[in-house]
Amino acid sequence: MSGTSKRIHSLDYLRGLAACGIMFYHFHLLSFGEVDSANPLAKIKIYAVAIFFILSGLTLFRVYNNKLSVDNVKIFYFKRILRILPLLWFVTILTLLLNFQTEPVNLKKIITNFTILPGILKPEVYIANGAWSIGNECGFYVLFPLLLILANKNSIYLWLSFLIAIIPFCIYTYIVLDPTIPLGLQWRHYVSPFAQFLFFIIGMLLGTIKTPSVLICKLAPFASIILAAIIIFYPISGEPIVLTVGNQRIIFTLLTTLLCYFMYIGDFSFLHSSIANSLTFLGEISYSVYLLHPIIFECFKMTINPSSHREKIIVIVLSVLVTPIASYIVYNYFEKYFINLMPAKQKVMTKIPV
Repeated sequence: MSGTSKRIHSLDYLRGLAACGIMFYHFHLLSFGEVDSANPLAKIKIYAVAIFFILSGLTLFRVYNNKLSVDNVKIFYFKRILRILPLLWFVTILTLLLNFQTEPVNLKKIITNFTILPGILKPEVYIANGAWSIGNECGFYVLFPLLLILANKNSIYLWLSFLIAIIPFCIYTYIVLDPTIPLGLQWRHYVSPFAQFLFFIIGMLLGTIKTPSVLICKLAPFASIILAAIIIFYPISGEPIVLTVGNQRIIFTLLTTLLCYFMYIGDFSFLHSSIANSLTFLGEISYSVYLLHPIIFECFKMTINPSSHREKIIVIVLSVLVTPIASYIVYNYFEKYFINLMPAKQKVMTKIPV
C-alpha cells in the first residue's frame, strides 16, 4: 500500500467527536468532580485519547508509507514540529500567565515543557491541561521514521514492533497499575508512553489492511455506531482505574481498535452534507479544541465564580459555545500560519491528531 494524502473524512468525524467527548468530560470534572466508571464520560476520558493515538499511527502510515527515507526524515520532523509545538507552547504560556496550573511550577518544569524531549519520558510534568498526550505523540513521532523505513523493507518488522509494544502494555495493565488505588494517584504511570505506545502501533497496522468489499464498507458505519454504544454503555462500575487494568483494559482496547477500523473503512456517503461538513469541521479544529477548552472554561469560571449548580451549568454552556468558535479562529489564523511555513513542495495537509 503506497502512501497517499487522500483525505479520509470519516477519520475527521471520529477525531472531532473524540475531542468533543474529552471536552465534556473535563467540563464535568472541573465542575462536579470525577465520575464513576459506569458513566459514559469515564470511558471517553480513557479511550478517546487512545483513539487519538490509533488515528495518529494510521494517518501517518497512510501519508508516508513508501515515501519516507533516511534523506527526508529531517523534513518529517520539521513538519511535525510546525504542526504540534506552536499551539502547545501558546497554550502553555496562557496557562502560566492566567495561573491555571494547580501544581507548583518551577524553572525545571517550564524548561521541560518547552524543550519537549525531556517531557516525552515524563509526560506527567506538562503544564497545559491534557498535554500529556502531546508528549506521548512526540515520542511516537521520534520513532515513527525508523518503524516505517523498517516496515517498508519487510512488514514483519511492524509486527515485531507490535509484539514488543504489547510487553510494556501488559506490564502496566496487569502489574504496575493497582486496581485498588484511584487513577489520579497513579497518573504518572498511566500516562507513560510505554503504556500507550501499543495504540500508535495498532494504528500503523490498520493502515496496512487492504480495503474490504463494498458491502462491508457500507455496513461499517452501522458497525461503528454499535461499537461506540458498547464502549459507552459497557457494564462496569467503580473508580475509573478499573477501565485501565486487567482484562477490562484488553476488552476496551479491542473494542476501540474495531471502532477505529470500521470508521476508517466506512462509506459515509449517505450522510447529509450539512452533517458531514459539521463533523469534518470538528475534526479540523480538534487539536485546538483539545488544548483550548480548559483555558476557556477556566476564564468563564474565574469571571462568574460559580457556587450553585445552575451557575456551574451556565459556565459549561458558555464554554461549549465559545470553544468551537475560538478553536476555529486559532486553527485558521494560528495553526495554519505555522503549517504554511512548510516548503510548498513538502506540504501535505493532513490533520495529525493529538
